[in-house]
Amino acid sequence: MTFDVPDFPPDDWTDGPSDEPPWPSGSLRAVGTTSQEHFEKRLKALEAELLDSDALDHIEPLDPVIADLLYKDTLTRVYGASGTFKSFMTLDFAGCVGTGTPWHGQATSQGGVLYLVAEGIKGIRKRVRAWEQHYGRRMTGVRFLPRPVQAMDPEWMLLIELCRRQQPALIIIDTQARITVGVEENSNTEMGRVVQRMEELRMASGACVLLVHHSGNDGDRGRGATAVKGALQTELGVERKGKGLCDTTITLKTGKQKDDEELGDVVFGLHQVALRGEFKENGSAVTSIVLVPLDPVSVPQARTGHDGRIAEIADALDAKNIPTSWGRDRLRHACSSLGITARNDVLADVIKLRKERGEATENLSPNLSPAMPGTGQEE
Repeated sequence: MTFDVPDFPPDDWTDGPSDEPPWPSGSLRAVGTTSQEHFEKRLKALEAELLDSDALDHIEPLDPVIADLLYKDTLTRVYGASGTFKSFMTLDFAGCVGTGTPWHGQATSQGGVLYLVAEGIKGIRKRVRAWEQHYGRRMTGVRFLPRPVQAMDPEWMLLIELCRRQQPALIIIDTQARITVGVEENSNTEMGRVVQRMEELRMASGACVLLVHHSGNDGDRGRGATAVKGALQTELGVERKGKGLCDTTITLKTGKQKDDEELGDVVFGLHQVALRGEFKENGSAVTSIVLVPLDPVSVPQARTGHDGRIAEIADALDAKNIPTSWGRDRLRHACSSLGITARNDVLADVIKLRKERGEATENLSPNLSPAMPGTGQEE
């Protein structure tokens, strides 16, 4: 295996001839020169990198992986407390990018995904199968590395070379802590070195390098040194509210978007998927979770406003003869089977509207004959 090595002189450049001119303070010998000729060559190369105002127009803009959210050739992080389903969120990113599926209304740029599963490998299979079953497609384009690669170990260079050759659009590292074992995460100096390793991976692959991380004690930022956040193009926070399958909501918040407009909060609910043909020893189904948006981004509705949305859902349930006596939990599962997602407050209003409709129908006089068009008898 060979690596692309920059055309720089060796480490002993500082042992130059004694008749060279004296070096200025902050000696450029440190960057390697053995002669005035080589010094001038390096100086001209650096000068050639300078840009004037007109040249700035030739810099390529950010290239989105997921519109308004993730961008190629950037360093990104998702953080959240334990149990906030942040790994389910990043797996959803991976599946949508790998298959070219829009991410809940946001366009994706289809490309390869490398998912470094540094922890929780035993659960990844059924999470993937649940995603595939829910969306009705295989999670093509996504490859999983089922172990951590330590960022500060020599093996990291192999990962860089692998990604340089494969050129994935998205690299997910789950989690930051598992690939920085032995590194003091509260030290800006040590984490600065980790950031440099991540930057090397980004530059070699041109991918969006996405770190999954735990939140700090205050919950509103990633844990540890601030050096990491300073290097990020995008930082996303995941929050959880409620307990239980039906009452839990997961909110994705944009905490930082350095060079573009921030996407508004996206709220998800939990949908349980029973894997087809898979059962536990006691005969119960093997299940997993997928995230379903409760407020889809950029998805036009047939009707506008809260009342219109309530009526739309109620009509869909009526068309399927779903009993009006069903409570919220049963109604949520019925909605899910119809591809409808709604918050708890929306479902409560749907239940109320359907009951009101039922009562109005029962109160109609049984003596009314069928209305004839144009007679003014239409109800």
